[in-house]
Amino acid sequence: MSNIRIGFVSKYDESTGMAAIYYPDRCHQVTSFLPVFSPFGITQKLKKDDVVLVLHLSNGTEAGIVMGIYDGSASGVEICVQNGSLVFKDKSGMVSLSQIIDVVNRR
Repeated sequence: MSNIRIGFVSKYDESTGMAAIYYPDRCHQVTSFLPVFSPFGITQKLKKDDVVLVLHLSNGTEAGIVMGIYDGSASGVEICVQNGSLVFKDKSGMVSLSQIIDVVNRR
C-alpha cells in the first residue's frame, strides 16, 4: 500500500479537527479518525465527500494525517508566492502571511 493516498471524507469532526477517510478502491475501507493538517494554525474545514490527500505512516492506514482537499479549485482558495511573500487568495480578495502574522502579534 502506498503511503500517499487520495480518498473521500466519510466523516469530519470540526470540534477535534479530525476526519475519517473512505477509500472506495480498498474494498470500501474507512479509516479511523485522523488529524487534519492545520498549516500556520489555520483550521481546514472539510465536508463529507471532499476529495483529500492523506499521508499514512508506513505501518498502515490507521496512522497518518489528512493534508487537505486534493483539488485546490474545490475550495476556491489559492496559495501562491507573490513578490517574495506567501499569499492566500479567494473570491473576496487576498492576504499575505506577513499580514496575518502582524494581526496575530498585535493581540
